Amino acid sequence: MKRFLLIFLLILSAGLLFAQDEDVLLDYKLRKVIFKGNQSFKNNQLKQIIDIKPVITKRGMQRISYRFIKSQTKTIKNYYISEGFLNCTVQDSLIIYEKEALHLYFNINENERFTLKQISIEGNTLLSDGEILEILDLRIGDPFRQYIYYNNFKKILSRYSELGHPFATIREEFDWSSNLEITLYINEDMSYQVKNISIKGNKTVYEESIRKHLKIEENTPYQLEKINRTQDRIYEMGAFNSVNIVPVKPDSTAQTLNLDVNVVESKTRRFDVQFGARQGYTEEISYSSLFIQPEWVHKNILHRAHRLSMGVTYEALFHNIRIDHAVNAEIAYTVPWLVVFRLPTTLKIYYDRNVYSPFSDRNVAKNDTITDYGINLSSIWRYNRKIYTRGSFALKNVKSESSGKGFEPLTEFTLQSRFDNRDNFIYPTKGWNILLYGGYVVGIQEATETQYFRLETSINRYTTIFRNLVLAMRIDIGQFFDRKTIDPLYLYRMGSETTVRGWFQSIGDLYQIVDPDQPSILDTLYAGKAKLMANVELRFDLIWNFGVNAFIDAGRLDNDFSEVLNWDGYYVNTGFGIYYKTPIGPIRIELPIIINDPNIGLNRDPERTFFTRIKFGLLFAF
Repeated sequence: MKRFLLIFLLILSAGLLFAQDEDVLLDYKLRKVIFKGNQSFKNNQLKQIIDIKPVITKRGMQRISYRFIKSQTKTIKNYYISEGFLNCTVQDSLIIYEKEALHLYFNINENERFTLKQISIEGNTLLSDGEILEILDLRIGDPFRQYIYYNNFKKILSRYSELGHPFATIREEFDWSSNLEITLYINEDMSYQVKNISIKGNKTVYEESIRKHLKIEENTPYQLEKINRTQDRIYEMGAFNSVNIVPVKPDSTAQTLNLDVNVVESKTRRFDVQFGARQGYTEEISYSSLFIQPEWVHKNILHRAHRLSMGVTYEALFHNIRIDHAVNAEIAYTVPWLVVFRLPTTLKIYYDRNVYSPFSDRNVAKNDTITDYGINLSSIWRYNRKIYTRGSFALKNVKSESSGKGFEPLTEFTLQSRFDNRDNFIYPTKGWNILLYGGYVVGIQEATETQYFRLETSINRYTTIFRNLVLAMRIDIGQFFDRKTIDPLYLYRMGSETTVRGWFQSIGDLYQIVDPDQPSILDTLYAGKAKLMANVELRFDLIWNFGVNAFIDAGRLDNDFSEVLNWDGYYVNTGFGIYYKTPIGPIRIELPIIINDPNIGLNRDPERTFFTRIKFGLLFAF
């Protein structure tokens, strides 16, 4: 018993000492971060690598513990190693300067930088030396960047797997000098056929439902591309947390192997409730809102990975003493297969009451309420993770309270295709995002006026110019082809922090919504049947998650494209801004500067000051 008490007291004392050790820095203020010994990289470059900066408050010092400083020291060292300084050392030291002030030093000894002198390859027959060197993406005379080398090293083995040689191996030999020589000895092994495919880990999902998604068959050659497609297809069923397909039991005599499809099922039922508050503003008024969003999901109806979901979203929007209510409710049933075709298809019954607010994703006119309910049937064909096509059919009733028309029954057909190979959805630095959209809307009653086609395309391109500078470009074109009158509600709107930033929905032709029962104008809006918009933006990341951007926006809304070459009719602005990166996306503040304004003399925009022209946004404009 005494021994136990002694051990307990020792552990408690150590814990208290550790806690004091972590908190002792709270009594100081970190005034400076100083780098010593760095010859190859400037101080500003190293400041962008670490996540530590001078702080003068106790709250700010809470995260500056000894452990955190050690992690930043390791970050600097890893960066040097990745740039060819394989034997570098980095040490940190804290110096008390003038009572409570702290100076943090990172003392760097770079040592020699390893450069690549030669890469020799032996044993390869399926891939040429040139193909392997191209995969490695290393150039003779450049610094030996270890992280690039080992990342691309794995790609060589993946390439052999694509060729049907999943058990190829590579042995390396290094001549360690500052001029590095590497020799790769490749054992290509042999090609294999798939003998058996076993599915493991499924407890509630029927095996035959999983096998329907297999792209590779038994007694066929091993093909990595089909295996990867199979893995994606099974994961897209939505019933599994992970899917992993591995080759096992290779038989070199018969040249066969087995495949194990290992799945981990996710929780079958899920109930979530999201709630919160937010604030936003429109052209003339500002809103605060409270919202709550409960949702129930069953991912494995009939043990075939069919999905049933039910959800409601309620939002109360407050403006002075006025309260607006937005409600959305829906029930959706999704099946992975449509008859004999692998087309994940969803049947949805929904009710949507949308009001004029800064949080709406619809073009709702001021002081209007749009009620939309009906059924929607949509199918998606996904060629791979980057390319998909979605088709949908909807029967719905739409009512605009300000128009006074009552409910308008509509039939809607839409088809859209998307190619998206961006490297990051929130912070893209390279790649394309291309959307093609077509839609047809017609009233199902003879008295209904609405009938139109809509075609639209959007092309986004992202390019890294150098390390922290990204060029983003977008062009957006659309056209309504009407056979009968189109309610302005459905037309294009332009002018906001995500389109042409110098204006706020004051671009396009003038439309006045009139009360049919009495001669009064209920609302005025600006819209168009033809849309043409282009954006160019430079984004430059600074230190501590901050960044700056400069942009040019141009756009116009018309009835058609007959005036497309009339340059005086384009709304053009340039501008600059600052943003801060968060896990959910950038928060940005931007100041657009108008270059060409066709609104001059039309009195569409109220007179603005410098401060009212500032734009606030969450996420990038595109």
